[in-house]
Amino acid sequence: MISSEQAEQAMPSALSSAVSVDRVDLRTRGDLGADCGSDSGSASEIGVSDRGQLLPRLSERVDIRLGYRCNARCGFCYYKESLTSTRDEPSTEQVKERLRIMRRAGASEVEFTGGEPTIRRDLPELIAAARGLGYRNISMISNGLRLADRGYAETVVAAGANDVLFSLHGHEDALHDRQTGVPGSFKKILAAIGHIQALGARCRISTTVNGENVDRITDIVGLEIDLGAAAIHLAVFSPVAEAGGGDSPSMVDYGSAAAAIKRAIDRHRDRLPPLSVKYIPFCFMRGYEQYVMNLYQQSFDPDDWNYFMSQVVRRGERPLHRAIVHAAGLLGALLLKHPGFALRHGRRGIETLGVTRLVELLRKRRPKACRRCRYDTVCDHVWKDYLAVFGDGAIVPVEGPKVQDPVWCYALARSRQPGSIVAAPVASPIAPGEGRATAFGA
Repeated sequence: MISSEQAEQAMPSALSSAVSVDRVDLRTRGDLGADCGSDSGSASEIGVSDRGQLLPRLSERVDIRLGYRCNARCGFCYYKESLTSTRDEPSTEQVKERLRIMRRAGASEVEFTGGEPTIRRDLPELIAAARGLGYRNISMISNGLRLADRGYAETVVAAGANDVLFSLHGHEDALHDRQTGVPGSFKKILAAIGHIQALGARCRISTTVNGENVDRITDIVGLEIDLGAAAIHLAVFSPVAEAGGGDSPSMVDYGSAAAAIKRAIDRHRDRLPPLSVKYIPFCFMRGYEQYVMNLYQQSFDPDDWNYFMSQVVRRGERPLHRAIVHAAGLLGALLLKHPGFALRHGRRGIETLGVTRLVELLRKRRPKACRRCRYDTVCDHVWKDYLAVFGDGAIVPVEGPKVQDPVWCYALARSRQPGSIVAAPVASPIAPGEGRATAFGA
């Protein structure tokens, strides 16, 4: 089996940074939450009729991976064999060039990922470079180990970072530390969250729902709310060989994960911040579809990465790579299950959803039962590695007219406008009155 990273790198994918996109003034098809998960309504009422609401725009956020090195040893990590390797680690100048290319292509937000971005000594320099290029939101995904140092936290915020997605996997020391493999990591991430919030940057929190913490998701979400998370992202563990495959204690079946997530939502519904649930088919989240974010929803979440642009930037300084991604987007568009929706977003929508379709075909499988499900067109179905472990016996199609709009119900797609400033720390050079970045969805 191949990992998601290997699949993405092997995938033919596309766009030269010079592609221009016309401004689109379109309307959404269906009110937020209208018929969300309901079996009633005709096909024309689901993702087709004009309800006068602005169509969710493509995300303007791109991720730049700074390498695989990490100072934690999470048991569910896809890259556990590469945590000390500098393989495919871009140089400072390569990262800066990728930032320039993506800015010219219209990206207005960037998220530095890893591995662990704070391992890089040049991270403050890269953040400052992004700010100098006009990126309005500069984010990173972090385990908080280094950001627990107040002085370092001040450095990255002063450089221009205004958004951090922290990885928290337990509600107490024992559970979190066991999963990260670092004693004391729970106390450090709590300190890091406090520092970043005190400095005025936005804090979001992500949790990998897995076999070791699935029974405590309600407690974990409660803690994240108490910590003041601006958004919560629950990612269901996806089995791949690099993460231990079927023998990993992190393994969890979709039914158990969905039940735990639903309990957490029900318990905390009155005080939930924006919340997404990744990597689980819609049929397991019946009644909670508004939280589900899979491949087709990802590029419309303003806090997540535009999938197409993220493929471009992997080796964005190479014109041939950009051309391949461009070609793949157009090829994938020929195989789209919802071409009408893509067309409403212009060329960038076609390419984004086209690349997404190819990735789905590479990494996912569509069980026969899915063909009878009302969510078949907007779901990316099941990871191949998951089926190898659990099979498809628990897949039960949801009856009803087919949904054609991938974000007909996804709440976070309408949580804010892409490119809008999420936080303006006092120590950061960002100012609320900055001019609007050129949007590649506009």
